[in-house]
Amino acid sequence: MSRPRQTIGTFGDIITRIRPSGQFEARTHYRDWDGQSRQVQATGSTAKAAERALKSKLAERTEVQPTNGFLTPDSPFTDLVKYWLDDIDAEGRISKTTRNLYERNMRTLVLPVFQYLTLREIGVVRCDQFIKQMAKLSYSRAKQSRVVLRLALELAVRHEILPTNPMDHVARLHREPHIPDALTAVEVNKIRVAIAQWEAGVGHVSGPRPDGQLGSISGPVREL
Repeated sequence: MSRPRQTIGTFGDIITRIRPSGQFEARTHYRDWDGQSRQVQATGSTAKAAERALKSKLAERTEVQPTNGFLTPDSPFTDLVKYWLDDIDAEGRISKTTRNLYERNMRTLVLPVFQYLTLREIGVVRCDQFIKQMAKLSYSRAKQSRVVLRLALELAVRHEILPTNPMDHVARLHREPHIPDALTAVEVNKIRVAIAQWEAGVGHVSGPRPDGQLGSISGPVREL
């Protein structure tokens, strides 16, 4: 069987040998960000010193890789939220009002449910159930929750903290059909009476002087 490929950003076994000069040399193979495995070596006056020097070199090599520097799949969701808000501020592409709305919705709707989870623990099922619970409260809450949760997790995907965005696979939101309110015939008649009295100058009604237009639109009072 072939040896399993190293994960990017990791190194293999460290081998130490003594050089003819008396210096100790420690070396290993490190898999760089471009996927290539390269030998890295360092020297020291002792085997331990050479190994420490090698690990210091490897740490510097990791620092130049394109990562956010501290977030991993095992990071708390709260850390991602802070990183996401900082990223919004850095880009400056949305209005301050929208940015504050995003933060408010995240803190009041999403964080109470997700604040104790790591990024690795946030999957499709959990997100889907959360959005459905919000929808039971109101369509608006579900929609607002969906927007900010999707945006935060999308940032984690773009920065290669998560492989996919679980919000891409949750069920679609469906708004309940809304039946518009309509005035009854009695209510319409009351409005027509009020308009007729206003245009006839009955009583002391403040406001603009009638010009006849409103009465012609509403029509005459009808017997019920």
